[in-house]
Amino acid sequence: MTRLTKKQRQQLFLEEFLRRTREAPPGERVYLAVGDLFEAAEVHDLEEERAARRAAEDRGGGDKGKDGSTAAKNSRWRFR
Repeated sequence: MTRLTKKQRQQLFLEEFLRRTREAPPGERVYLAVGDLFEAAEVHDLEEERAARRAAEDRGGGDKGKDGSTAAKNSRWRFR
């Protein structure tokens, strides 16, 4: 018996979830137990991020791009 890696288990989970979602009647919810498959995901409090951004802008240290937004330069918002 071979053991699956965490990445392989995540892929199987997503495939099963998508299959159940496609088969479910419109409006019906689909539930699956996640367990620890996505345990390493980072959780960010958006209110803390916004407050820090506003404070930096108030101090004049905001990192703004050409379009005036800070999202492009904020490395914490990049997906890994």
